[in-house]
Amino acid sequence: MEDREKNSKKTEKKFLLFKEKVWQTVTMQNEYFLQKRSVTILLLLLVLGGGLLSYVKMGKLEDAPFTIKQALVLTPYPGASPSEVQSQVTDVLEESIQSLGELYYLKTENRAGLSKITVYVKKEIRADEMQQLWDKLRRKVNDVQSKLPADAGPSVVNDDFGDVLGVFYGLTGEGYSYRELEDQAKLIKNELLKVKDVAKVEIYGVQPPTIDVILTPSVMARSGITPSDISRAFEAQNRVVDAGGIDAGVNRIRIESTGNFYSLDDIRNLTIVSRTGEHFRLADIAEIKESYQTPPSNKMRINGSPAVGIAISTVPTGNVVNMAEAVKGKIEQFSETMPEGFELQTIYDQGYESAVANQGFIWNLIISVVTVVAILLFFIGFKNGILIGSGLVFSIFATLIVMLAQGIALQRMSLAAIIIAMGMLVDNAIVVSDSALVNMQRGMRKRVAIMRACSSTALPLLAATIIAILTFLPIYYSPHITGELLSSLVVVIGVSLMFSWVFALTQTPFFIQEFVRRPRPDELKDALFAGKYYDKFRTALRWVICHRYATIGCMVVMMLLAAWSFKFIPKVFMPALDKQYFTLDVWLPEGTKIEETDRQVMEMSEYIRGQEETEIVSTYIGRTPPRYYLSNVSFGPQSNYAQILVKCKTSELSRQLHTRLQDSISLKYPEPLIKVNKFELSPLTEAVIEARFLGPDPAVLDSLVGQAIEVMRRNPKVADARNEWGNMSLVIRPVYDPVKAGALGITKASMMQSVKSINDGLPVGIYRDDEKKVPVLLKSGDVDITDVNALGDFSIWNGERSAPLSQVTERIERSWEFPQVRTYNRQLSMAAMCGVKPGYTMSEVHGEIRKEIEKIHLPEGYTFFWDSQYKDQGEAMQAIAKYFPLAFLALIVILVALFGNFREPVIILCILPLSLIGIAVGMLLTGFDFGFFPIAGWLGLLGMIIKNVIVLIDEINVQHRSGIDLYTSIVEATVSRTRPVLMAATTTIFGMVPLLFDVAFGGMAVTIIFGLTFATGLTLFVTPALYSMFYKVKGK
Repeated sequence: MEDREKNSKKTEKKFLLFKEKVWQTVTMQNEYFLQKRSVTILLLLLVLGGGLLSYVKMGKLEDAPFTIKQALVLTPYPGASPSEVQSQVTDVLEESIQSLGELYYLKTENRAGLSKITVYVKKEIRADEMQQLWDKLRRKVNDVQSKLPADAGPSVVNDDFGDVLGVFYGLTGEGYSYRELEDQAKLIKNELLKVKDVAKVEIYGVQPPTIDVILTPSVMARSGITPSDISRAFEAQNRVVDAGGIDAGVNRIRIESTGNFYSLDDIRNLTIVSRTGEHFRLADIAEIKESYQTPPSNKMRINGSPAVGIAISTVPTGNVVNMAEAVKGKIEQFSETMPEGFELQTIYDQGYESAVANQGFIWNLIISVVTVVAILLFFIGFKNGILIGSGLVFSIFATLIVMLAQGIALQRMSLAAIIIAMGMLVDNAIVVSDSALVNMQRGMRKRVAIMRACSSTALPLLAATIIAILTFLPIYYSPHITGELLSSLVVVIGVSLMFSWVFALTQTPFFIQEFVRRPRPDELKDALFAGKYYDKFRTALRWVICHRYATIGCMVVMMLLAAWSFKFIPKVFMPALDKQYFTLDVWLPEGTKIEETDRQVMEMSEYIRGQEETEIVSTYIGRTPPRYYLSNVSFGPQSNYAQILVKCKTSELSRQLHTRLQDSISLKYPEPLIKVNKFELSPLTEAVIEARFLGPDPAVLDSLVGQAIEVMRRNPKVADARNEWGNMSLVIRPVYDPVKAGALGITKASMMQSVKSINDGLPVGIYRDDEKKVPVLLKSGDVDITDVNALGDFSIWNGERSAPLSQVTERIERSWEFPQVRTYNRQLSMAAMCGVKPGYTMSEVHGEIRKEIEKIHLPEGYTFFWDSQYKDQGEAMQAIAKYFPLAFLALIVILVALFGNFREPVIILCILPLSLIGIAVGMLLTGFDFGFFPIAGWLGLLGMIIKNVIVLIDEINVQHRSGIDLYTSIVEATVSRTRPVLMAATTTIFGMVPLLFDVAFGGMAVTIIFGLTFATGLTLFVTPALYSMFYKVKGK
């Protein structure tokens, strides 16, 4: 026992020595800044000037950037079925890619003629390591190109998911062809590439041109010409041949080959030799015309008119607001010289959106600053209020300097961080100022009062500030995309809080010395904290200490009720944004022609254009447009897919139309699957809920998915339950008969080439049109084939004989197949997918269907997991939880080091759950959803609460060490710290009010406002109760 007491005294002695050293350091620092007035003034002016300059020079963005850690490997395999693509191409590539050490998982989508592999890398990989990783991926893909089938490839690795082409224009032309639209778009592109900070210009919606050579079967039979004859002629006559040169004296003259086709007349005059030796001019046996790829891969329309898109990205270090303004000026200048009929329209302008978002947040910031200063003026008078408020301005300006140095742009997150930190930024100055003023009221000389205030508060405030920063540590180090999204928020809050501590110990004492008058002897008060309200508060504190167990018991009951009430709070992980825009993703049944998709989507867009809220409607058929907003997801190429981008006149009208279309558009257009989306900070998924099954047999997977879909459809809150692989599509399969066909001299290749010429066209050569290579396609004319019987009657010609397709095949089969085959980590994968009806949340619906789907019996060799948003949210929470123990341990270490014992840190930890009471009340009253942003707000709230409790407990200890008995110390310290605690809480609460009206940050604001309101009030009573309980102090 004696040894324990000795060790305790030694620890306390060491701790007091440490505090003495801190006191000496702070005293020396303060003396320097108080004595060197010119140096202090110069430094403060430099901070103001540097902050203003930084604001002007720093980048402006709409939202915080984040890294999309995935790449796409696309490999064509013309003519192959989805299962052949999967086994012969995708599986070979996956085997090589799987050896990447940084690989997280692989998802593949195999369609007829195309392999699409999405490579997801581990979330711990840093953004600056991504390019090196993609280079490794390319090497892995290139290594196995020789193992792919002869007709497959080459594979293309697309890793530019992070490229945001945020300035997006649409070009339309009344009466102009796609070719003329493209030519005009290229002229615009060349001009825009000259604009400062423009990195890349992409043209979307271009229809690839073709030269169609149309032959009728009767002409082919009469002339004896086959597709192979035409192909050989192109190969022989349309090529660059090295013709060498001749020696002329001392000079050598190059002889240029003129074999290429540079005009349609060159193609028309091409000589074709038949097998019988006859010569024909191509124009005499075929119709030759300019056309476009059939079927087109994608189409674009603006308000129903054919269009091409021009998407522009800025360089990484550029200012998107300035770049967008410069592009707009160049566009306006160019528009004046465009031929009549062409029109350029703004589809999405990230520069304008960034400027509007920043302007809104700047106004919110100004309102917060004014509100905080007004509260300070109310509490402590004009002079003292201005004094402390000036520290707030210095902290913000110093933070702007660091933001510029660190490359953090002004955007939604970084500006919100300053607003969130607003109240906390004055906490330190309030405590130091209040302590100095109290010391002067006790009769100390001004310099001594200031020194004593700084030295006594420096260490507790430093510990509290570091702890407030530490509470955000789990978010900052989270490897998930949400961690990267909020990283600038954490950095800005951390930097600004540290500056607030520095300025509280330098600028605040200096301003007190210069501008605050020390009270005259006749102005000194006999009792500092006297008066009716202070006396009532003392009485309440004494009652709480006497009934401490009852007080703590009530708090426990309230916390349990708050925890229970969370089940009634809607849970949405990532909030939607409040924008003028929203999108509709449209999927028609698999196998739908792109022309039919275009027709139906045009009908939908006309309906949407007819709504009074609408300004512009643009449609993208076959695949999504360029990534004009970072969290947009890429779909396609798919002939049955389209996206509709709707721009409304205002964000409020956009919300109204979005809500109305969610309810009505699927009723008006029941055939397609329509998903109405808001813009979100994180990437959207194809479906809200996905129950994914893995296994070897597609038929068994189809059965399991069918059972899951049945469960989904029984729930009235579920929308659009479906199979991820889509509906079965019809396939016609001519089975080649080697005996029949062999007797006629028709090979399998010539048979299938003839079939391909019916619609798509058979490539027979290349035509060079300036810098572009245009394919020459051989097509069959006067043919109208729409069913199996008509296909059987189609004539196959080999140059000598012709025969109907039905006579060279065993049979022409009709069968059904899945239009795609998907895999997950090299296993066949099929998911039951569904959305959620308006008014419900993913969390709510998932909770209702989860148990029943998880009860589905899985045969041996089959597995199941929840994918999509549920998986993503789980990973995000795991990422936060990963670093939470480290942050908690650091917090404990700091508290133990600060107080030199374990009891007081335990008291502080017992206070923290009080925050849940206010959060629950706030969420229920305001109707905000609980998700990732409120969780981030709660972590910040914990730091604020800890800060208040540290200051309070430290004051109790200071008074007790001065010789006052412990009971009186608890009461008087709580009374003396009430005003600074309430001031700090009030400034934080009112400083957050502007964020209440922001759709994204409203939930976070509610968490902090209500959490801090309740926690502050309860802390002033519960902390004395817990302290008296732990130290066994008896009430008087």
